[in-house]
Amino acid sequence: MAVDFAGEIVHCLARLCADGPLEGSLGLSFGLSAWMKRYGVGLDETAEAILRLRFALVSVSGLDEASEPVPLRVSDRAVFVLNLAVYVEGLLGRAAGVLGVTPGQAADAAVGLLRSN
Repeated sequence: MAVDFAGEIVHCLARLCADGPLEGSLGLSFGLSAWMKRYGVGLDETAEAILRLRFALVSVSGLDEASEPVPLRVSDRAVFVLNLAVYVEGLLGRAAGVLGVTPGQAADAAVGLLRSN
């Protein structure tokens, strides 16, 4: 279920980012809430899933993990999860650019890596 949840997040981020930057997007907040409810997960599990996506996207794209930033943890878990999602949306674009593929294809590659582990 964890990989399915992470896959749902990254594929939805790929679709949402086609409409423009996600920062401050109500679609992102509503989408995350819907995915969390659908999978019965909380903020901590959602943050873990997004961090696994970060690892997978960095790995499949060959980006330098040491130079790839990670959003700072803040005490408000909901804000932290939203910041992580916005960050992964940007990372998805960078990974797609390095790979020479669409964000959706980069998402597929990342989910494939998560499934293989």
